[in-house]
Amino acid sequence: MFADQPPINFVLPGDTLPIPLPGPTAKDTAIKVGPGLAHIPPDTIIPVTAGEFNVDEKKRRIWVESDGKRYNPHLHDPVIAIINRSSADFYHCIIPHSRSTTALLPQLAFENATKKTRPQLNPGCVVYARISLASKHMDPELECFDAATGKAGGFGELKGGMLFDVSLGMARRLLGDGKKLRQLKIRQGLVKGEGETGKKMKGGMSSGLEVVEELGQKLGFEIAVGRNGKIWVDSEDVKTTLCVGRCIVESEFLTGEEQRRLVREKIKEFGL
Repeated sequence: MFADQPPINFVLPGDTLPIPLPGPTAKDTAIKVGPGLAHIPPDTIIPVTAGEFNVDEKKRRIWVESDGKRYNPHLHDPVIAIINRSSADFYHCIIPHSRSTTALLPQLAFENATKKTRPQLNPGCVVYARISLASKHMDPELECFDAATGKAGGFGELKGGMLFDVSLGMARRLLGDGKKLRQLKIRQGLVKGEGETGKKMKGGMSSGLEVVEELGQKLGFEIAVGRNGKIWVDSEDVKTTLCVGRCIVESEFLTGEEQRRLVREKIKEFGL
């Protein structure tokens, strides 16, 4: 951390929140409580995981940013799951790195699925799904379509390819939240943005997407990112798949320029 940076708002479970919550507005008085926090009626909010407390006053949202190893299912999160077994109406799935032991995927929770056209998934099949029901009192439920449109929207069985492990924080950044978090921290003064000359100033943080953008310019591949710390990569040959996966896994703690340099080195190493 640089000397001119204010201290990061680090919290532990049960701590008092370090900064005030967003005040009520004329249009909205509700506050959206995100991951890492618990609401105790009537008006108490406490952290339940260790991490950095964040407040987005514009969207009236608060959450704790944590790079823990265990994923706690949240509504609408995209996840990569593995089919364990099937019953009459459900596929019983395992969500890797999750606190929940199993998750239920209805056999009709696919685009245009009927009893005759539903996909036949065997144990070991990998699916890209999203959380449709999350409760601490029961196993989460999954769906493999976009509830807003009824279309697959990229969800469904993931055929071929390879799975790689990343941290929960890296998964969040790959899903695009890294850029939003960087913009939020600039507004809060926790990091510096770009100077007037257009060059990144010392202390800027990476959005986490530079490695994917650089890979996309040089190689052809498909990728699916689960919020549970799993990524699936597929391409025309194994060398490309391995190169993409290793670049993403090794880029977590690198700056944007270092990520681009890593991609160039790995492409050369794999002879692509």
